[in-house]
Amino acid sequence: MMQITLILFQAMNPIIASAILPGWGESLTGRRTEARVFFIIEGSLWSSYAGFNYFGHKTMFSSQAFAADRADANPRQDDEDYYDIVEDFDSSDDYNLKVERDASYYYPNDPLQQQEYIAENGYFGNDTWNWDTLSSRLQYWERRKAGREDMRRASFVSGFLIIDRIVSVINVAVFTKTPNIELDSEPGKIGIYYKF
Repeated sequence: MMQITLILFQAMNPIIASAILPGWGESLTGRRTEARVFFIIEGSLWSSYAGFNYFGHKTMFSSQAFAADRADANPRQDDEDYYDIVEDFDSSDDYNLKVERDASYYYPNDPLQQQEYIAENGYFGNDTWNWDTLSSRLQYWERRKAGREDMRRASFVSGFLIIDRIVSVINVAVFTKTPNIELDSEPGKIGIYYKF
């Protein structure tokens, strides 16, 4: 059975530095060129994340204003599910018909439960909408699709930020000749030791 040895950390050692900011550990061990590469990658990733996140939120916000203008949707709604449903149905009446059918299906012999279900899941009053044209609804869908794509890209970039830290930590721990850091080479074990 293989055992994994935990890395022992000490404040401000190169491994912790790389985990906090890729390139910092390389800089502490005198590897300036590698540190510069990691700093550039880190800066690029944060710039990409900020850009995708900003444009994703901006596009989603503008799509809500568009729905308020073209479908008379409620601009004060902050429930994302509401805007998803506005995207899928021409009007709140169409959606409420679906809710009524679901209520009949879920509670076939209980009119009171049906009414409660409709009241809880339907949209009435200020939350009603009615798209002026199919073209407007398609434009709304395209805007939200673009916003979702930017948000998805931002989430991918956040994954690369984690990978960048892992690579920097491995680079410092394995490829730096530091007397305090060495590999655990006993049979059946893998790991890295940090000696105090």
